[in-house]
Amino acid sequence: MTADTSRDRVAGAAAEAARGVPGVAFLRPGVADLLRTRITDRTQRRAPLTGNRTPGVRVGRDEGGGWRLDIRLVLRRGHRALDVTRAVRTAVLAALPEEPAASVRITVTGVV
Repeated sequence: MTADTSRDRVAGAAAEAARGVPGVAFLRPGVADLLRTRITDRTQRRAPLTGNRTPGVRVGRDEGGGWRLDIRLVLRRGHRALDVTRAVRTAVLAALPEEPAASVRITVTGVV
């Protein structure tokens, strides 16, 4: 399994777990994700895009070889950010049981 395939699988599992947590409205794509989408929509690419393809989730490796996940999300009104972020962290870590130890950083970017 290539690094990109493994990274995409981890990002997809983390995104699915995070979206399933009550209080999460949606995952928020970053600027790079938005630009990638605009470029893909307007041009036909000869080579596939590399890197993470899951908006709202960035995946990398830490010094110890474990996964480092950065998740950006928007909350639903009426939910406490602390409770939702703890639940998202728990859900994401549970979705990756066979992977090396992962660190998860969650950023709440808004409330709807």
